Amino acid sequence: MTIKASGISVGTILLVVVLGHVTLFPKVADLDGFYHIGHAFAYAEGGMFQTAMPWATQSVIGDQGADMWWGFHVGLMPFTMIPDVAWSIRVAGLLLTLLLAGCVLWILGRHGVEGAGWWTALFLIAIPNVFFRFLMVRPHMLTLGASLLLLSFLVRGRWRDVFLISTLISWLHLGLFWMAPGVVVAYAMVRGVEYTLGLDRGIASVPAGSAVSAVFLGTVAGWALRPHPIEAGALANIQIVRLFLEKATGQPLLLATEILPLPALELVRSSWLFLGLWAIVLVSTAVYAKNKKLNMPREERTLLLTTLLISSTFLLLALVTARRAMVEWVIFGFLALPIFFTYVVYAYRRRGTRVIIGVLLAAHLGWFGWQHMLNVDLDAFESDTMQGPALFLEEQSSPGEVVFHARWDNFGPLFAHNRKNLYLGGMDPIFQFVHEPRYFWEYFHLSSDVNTDYTCDAFPCARGVATDTYEVLSEHFATRWVVTEPARNPRLTMYLLTDERYRLALETEHEKVFELLGTGLAAAPNILTIVEPVDATPAADTLAPDPTGVR
Repeated sequence: MTIKASGISVGTILLVVVLGHVTLFPKVADLDGFYHIGHAFAYAEGGMFQTAMPWATQSVIGDQGADMWWGFHVGLMPFTMIPDVAWSIRVAGLLLTLLLAGCVLWILGRHGVEGAGWWTALFLIAIPNVFFRFLMVRPHMLTLGASLLLLSFLVRGRWRDVFLISTLISWLHLGLFWMAPGVVVAYAMVRGVEYTLGLDRGIASVPAGSAVSAVFLGTVAGWALRPHPIEAGALANIQIVRLFLEKATGQPLLLATEILPLPALELVRSSWLFLGLWAIVLVSTAVYAKNKKLNMPREERTLLLTTLLISSTFLLLALVTARRAMVEWVIFGFLALPIFFTYVVYAYRRRGTRVIIGVLLAAHLGWFGWQHMLNVDLDAFESDTMQGPALFLEEQSSPGEVVFHARWDNFGPLFAHNRKNLYLGGMDPIFQFVHEPRYFWEYFHLSSDVNTDYTCDAFPCARGVATDTYEVLSEHFATRWVVTEPARNPRLTMYLLTDERYRLALETEHEKVFELLGTGLAAAPNILTIVEPVDATPAADTLAPDPTGVR
């Protein structure tokens, strides 16, 4: 029952995707893309099975020598043929967005949705904040698309298709290994509800028992088909279980905003139209199902009910645990809209429904464009972030020297541009905390710009041992170089400028590089590039507000 999309609608999808990436230029959507492309460059240079991460000296990722995102990083290796890091990220991001859009388009056509191309374009722009995340170079772009495919093949497919897709999901991103089991559990629950209500099951659907077995085996296969699977599994446990436990303690672990719960008012403000339509479909479907009036193909009925169950779960998770679950809510929740419209609403009120949708869409497009550009202004990053310090250190330092970066998210750009030096930790700070809590808290007090001339190995500082910052940098972190962003760490930057034990070695528009003097290492040439005067005004973290929840 596949329906082909029109050329005009496909062109509209391409236009939306290209415009989304063009509006980012010359910026990039987030800093994680630097980490992932940097890992791909490391594989291109040293071999795809060399998963050791010596660059992360203060992270359990470096301790384990495994890669949770191994499949994704291997998939990014072709983009390393583009020598410019920023352009490799841009091209990879464009292709990932197109792949996700193509996946949604194919699924809608596969399930007989009329106007599948137009629905796919609407899917992309449903919520501006989620669209912004569709522009990122992150593994979720592939794993979530694969999760939609998994659900589609559960309701119309065979067990071997389910096995292969489940394998792909955990192979790409082991941290999302639970996605396929979660989808199949929801599918089995819906099948149980249908049986209870006396609804016939779809002839083309995979039996629940076979589906569960195929997903389990596929998930295990995707986990095993990588170097050092045991160590990679330990990292996944830290990112999921350990992070959840540490969050419950309320300690300030430098968590990204996306790890924090989504306030209800922010949910309404950022997704008012989609939230309203989704809620209408949710309630209407529940009423129709209870009264046995879902007169539609059995397979598509199962698909509709399962998407609503999964999306409801992710919406709850976004509100109580981590706002990044909002992406899953939208991806699964939106799939319910065209299915419901095609098989329930459209069959009875075609013209009236089109008029209503047209009016809502006109209002939405203006708001969407304004909100998207606001997100680009506030949340996108300069494509040359940390490029100046990275290239300077590559030229002036000795191989293997450790660079202390004042913010954990500096790791990705430094690593992508310079793999001659070693750094502290990147990606989620929980990996740095698990490696050595004492050193993490010493880093925390400096990174948060609370302390400058001394730091402490516990939180709050009064519970621990205070140590001179120079001693911490030179002995605990074994570093000779310190990189700061004055706008984000004005107090730490001023301390480094005014203490005679440090030398300002480089100054760019946004960053400064300091050298520790008297560490027993030969001093680098006195190279100093001043682009703008030093702004030493004490301030807290001056990052712009983050309505998208990407930090």
